[in-house]
Amino acid sequence: MSTLLFVPAGDERKFAKANELPCSGVIVDLEDAVHASKKVAARASLQDIVPKHRSAEKRLFVRMNGLDTPYWQDDAEAIAALGVDGIVVPKADQNLPALDEYLAKLERSRGWALYTIRLLLILETARAVADMEAVLRVSPRVDSAAIGMADLALDLGTSWEDLCMEEPQLLRGVREQLALVSRKLGLEAPWDSVYMKISDEAGLRADARIGKRLGFQGKHVIHPSQISVVNGVYRVSEEEYRRAKAVLERMADQGAAQIEGLLVDEPVIRRARQVVQAYEEGERR
Repeated sequence: MSTLLFVPAGDERKFAKANELPCSGVIVDLEDAVHASKKVAARASLQDIVPKHRSAEKRLFVRMNGLDTPYWQDDAEAIAALGVDGIVVPKADQNLPALDEYLAKLERSRGWALYTIRLLLILETARAVADMEAVLRVSPRVDSAAIGMADLALDLGTSWEDLCMEEPQLLRGVREQLALVSRKLGLEAPWDSVYMKISDEAGLRADARIGKRLGFQGKHVIHPSQISVVNGVYRVSEEEYRRAKAVLERMADQGAAQIEGLLVDEPVIRRARQVVQAYEEGERR
């Protein structure tokens, strides 16, 4: 499974349902999905809803409000108390050192080890993308990152459709950069951005393939109908498994050879082992 599904904070029904769906995890959203008049109530609801419906089989994240809002400190404190897998930080170019310092203060006050609270950063501005490596280096508590294409389009004065649906697709290199910088810094593989057009299954599948080819660990999704499409893209196919098994069997006692016209040496063999392992683990689930 390779999907993280956004659900609005305060909606107990959707959160409970999300934990029954075949996604890798859930991102409870305190930011875009919650109107300003309901921010405080949505945050307070986490303390009841999350323990009641949390699934041990799924990763759980909460997206806080931006660091340029009056909500972020209360959000951070409330989320930290839940013991989630990470805080999702939107518009992550703004004031990140202040967040890091505030989280360290929370950790000290609770007697926790430094960097217990983990972060998944969403880069959503031109500044964040241009300074990507510096942003991702801001703290050892950063585990992974994603690009927020809709907000990035807004910052650039264009639209998500113009960035992601028109051909040739713009800013594809930003995803490549994120994959490279994440690997350079030793972070988890990045998460791919949401695909905003819910009814466009073919477009979603094509978009997800880009992330998979770049080595992303999966994709953020905004509707349950998108889960199976993305999982299908990221799942190792029987054909990929067959070819990887053939490589390992053929190369059991060789250093290098040609198989179906492809030069096979140590990096290809190691990748074949990864494919076989991923397929067989998926079959056991």
